[in-house]
Amino acid sequence: MEVLSVIEHESLPVLRSRGRGQKALDHNHADALAKLDRELSRKAWSWGNQQIKFGHYCGVISIGNLSLEILPKIYGLEVDLGSSRAALVRMLSKARRLKLRRAGTAGIALQKYSLLDVFILHFCDQLHAEMMQGMIRTYIERNENLNVLRGRLRIEQQFKQNLAHRERLFCQYDELSDDNVHNQILKHVLKILLKMAIGNRARLQVAELLMRFGPISDIAVDTDLLNSLSFDRSTNRYEPIFDQCKWFLAGLHPDVLAGKESCVSLLFDMNQLFEAYVGAEFRKKAWSEGLRVREQGPQKYFARREDTGQNVFMMKPDIAFLNVSNQVVAIADAKWKLLDEEERKLGISQADLYQMESYATRYRVKEVHLVYPMQQKMTLPVQLQLKGSGTRVNVVPFDITARKTAKLPRQSLGEQN
Repeated sequence: MEVLSVIEHESLPVLRSRGRGQKALDHNHADALAKLDRELSRKAWSWGNQQIKFGHYCGVISIGNLSLEILPKIYGLEVDLGSSRAALVRMLSKARRLKLRRAGTAGIALQKYSLLDVFILHFCDQLHAEMMQGMIRTYIERNENLNVLRGRLRIEQQFKQNLAHRERLFCQYDELSDDNVHNQILKHVLKILLKMAIGNRARLQVAELLMRFGPISDIAVDTDLLNSLSFDRSTNRYEPIFDQCKWFLAGLHPDVLAGKESCVSLLFDMNQLFEAYVGAEFRKKAWSEGLRVREQGPQKYFARREDTGQNVFMMKPDIAFLNVSNQVVAIADAKWKLLDEEERKLGISQADLYQMESYATRYRVKEVHLVYPMQQKMTLPVQLQLKGSGTRVNVVPFDITARKTAKLPRQSLGEQN
C-alpha cells in the first residue's frame, strides 16, 4: 500500500489518473472520500475546483491502495513529516488518547513508520504486555454426558438421555476457558488489523499475536457487542485495549469502497486534542505549585431568565486553575488556530476575545490566557488590555515540540495564589 502524507489545511489536486508517488488523488479516491464525507459527522475536508482541502482533523484514512495521513501543521516541522508525525503521537499520548508504555512503543521509529502502522504497533504492544500476564479466561457453562459426576447432575436430562446408559451422568458445570467473547473480539480486531497493516513489522506483530488466538472461535463483532462487555477485577486491565478496539471498529466504513475492502478513517479533531494536551501539560506543573487544574469547568451560568428564574448560557472554561481554597485564580482557553503577530489584531477572533471577557467577569479573575500552538509568525507572548473591565488577556504561544512540561502562565497565578 502506498502512503501519501499531507499537512492539515493543505490542498490536493484531483486528477483523472495519478502516478505512484504523485501528490494528488485520482477520481476513485475522490469518490471514496465523497462517500465517506457523507458518513462522517464532522467536516474533515472541503471541496474545491478539482481539488480537496483538508481541515483541522489529523490522522489516517485508508482508501483502497492508498493510505492518506493528515499531519498537524507545527511550527518548525513544516517540511519534516516524521517529526510532525512524532509530535502528533506525543500529543495523543499526553492527552491520553494513546497509552504509550515502557520501551516497546517508545522504540517505534515514528519517523520511519506510517501513522497507521504506528497505531497498530501501539495496539500490539499494549495487547502483548497484558497477555504476558495471562489471557482473559472466564467461566463457560457446559452441559454434557460424563462418566463421573462434575458440577451438578441434571436430573431431567439424565432421565431423558441416559435411561439406557446408566454408566453416564448428564452434568452441568462451569469451565474456565480462553474461548470467551473478550478473546473472540480481540481475534476479530487482530484479523482486521492484519489487512490494514502496511509495513512488514506491523504485519509480523499482528500475525504473531493472532497465532496465540488460533483456538479461539471466530464470531461477527460490532460496536454494540463491544459496548455490552462487562469487566471485573481480573479483566479490567484490558479495558484500555477494548477502548482501542472500539476506535478501530468505529473507523471502518465497509460501504465506501467497491469490493470487499473497507475504508478506514482514524481521525482526531485537533481543537479537542490540543485542548486536552495543554490541560495535561499544565496539570503536573500546577500540582507542583500548589494549584490544581480543572478542565471543562467549574461550570457556571452566565445569565438568569427573570420570568422563569432559570439559569441560561452555561460556561465551561477549557482550563481553570484553582488554589487550595478551591477558588479559580486563572482561566486558560486553548485554540488550535493560526495567528500572526505582525497583524494588528494578531488574527484573534472577536468572538474569542468576548468569551475571555465573559470568563473574567463571571469567575472574577483579572487575567485570562489564550493558548495557541507556536507558529512561524507567533513565537512570543503578547498581552492585551481590555478597556471595559481592565482584564488582561495573555496570548500564549505553546511549543508542541518541547518534550519538557510547559511552564504555567505566571502573570496572574503568582499574584492570586
